[in-house]
Amino acid sequence: MTEETNKTKSFSTSFKEKMQEIAMFFTKKPAFRLYASLLCIVAGLVIGLIILLSISPANAFPNFGILLTGGLTVYDYQGFANIVAEAAPLIAVAMGVLFAYKAGLFNIGVAGQYVMGAFGALLFALQFRLPWYLCILGAMLFGGIWGLLPGLLKIKFKVNEVISGIMLNWIALFVMNYSFQTFLSGNVDLSKGAKTYSLYIVNRSAMLPDIDTSVTCLTIAIFIAIFAVIVSSLVLSTTSFGFDLKAGGLSKKAAKYGGIHHERNLVISLAVSGALAGLGAALYYLVDIEQWSVTLSYNLPNLPWTGIVVAFIGQLNPIGLVLSGFFVSYITQGARSMTQTIFPMEIGDLLVGLIVYLSGFSSFIVELISRFFKKREDKKKELIVDKKEAI
Repeated sequence: MTEETNKTKSFSTSFKEKMQEIAMFFTKKPAFRLYASLLCIVAGLVIGLIILLSISPANAFPNFGILLTGGLTVYDYQGFANIVAEAAPLIAVAMGVLFAYKAGLFNIGVAGQYVMGAFGALLFALQFRLPWYLCILGAMLFGGIWGLLPGLLKIKFKVNEVISGIMLNWIALFVMNYSFQTFLSGNVDLSKGAKTYSLYIVNRSAMLPDIDTSVTCLTIAIFIAIFAVIVSSLVLSTTSFGFDLKAGGLSKKAAKYGGIHHERNLVISLAVSGALAGLGAALYYLVDIEQWSVTLSYNLPNLPWTGIVVAFIGQLNPIGLVLSGFFVSYITQGARSMTQTIFPMEIGDLLVGLIVYLSGFSSFIVELISRFFKKREDKKKELIVDKKEAI
């Protein structure tokens, strides 16, 4: 009995040690946060299924199947094109959020920068009848200037970028709506409910080139978005500016002590973040998915807010946000395809919100696990040192 008990204890101890080694291995790897996001997505979907069952048990599983398939049917090329078209602007906006975050900033002003990007793109496309590549530059210019403002307010007047960003969001919306209701009113089609004219009718050269003309909305937008992510990532990881930016984001005092111009970098990072948000608007409106509605409804577009969500689901990692951009677009498409009379489209927003919440919580859990095992390792080292000293 004693031998069996000892064997059981030794097996239990070795099993625990093995599990600890595995846990330490994953928590030390940067990619673990991506694994954690995947687990959170699964957990969010399970909770979503429970919500569907609580609403209508009879229709829950069929509609959950539609949600999981993104509303796509066999050989649904158009449905796939729609998912890709909506993923592109989400990825660009999310990269803007990430760029500012590396400098230690939470750029909640991406909504206003996105609106000004849409203003620049549509101004160049409808008023000046310029081609798509110049419209993209106009969108990035307008978005970048609007991103510059909270940076200047922060370094000159110590205004928190979150507060100024929120205020500037609404100012951007009113500036755009006022402009299209007054001196740019010739670009508004009142017969379509006060919306700007379709680019397909007014200026086809402003529309992004199609990849495949057999379906609508499948353009080079996704390649532009991924290219923007690659370039931004290279700037952050391989240039001295990127190093200075991240150093300032980690510790402002240390950066200042090291001779880094953190305030200048802060302004530049917000300008770049705004330019990427403006790019996201161009990738949406230059595809002609829909026209800007020129109304005083006091509602900011949902897409830039979803872009913030995409950034955090992707754990503020360039690869992660590309994947999460496709995922959010996919889930949203699936939610739209569910039986709307039973399960409204907001169910998709609810699922995404759950996943974001769980993703944030997973980071906290990872940190706790890392600290727990670090303490255990430190204790083991102390015991080894004590034994050696005793000998």
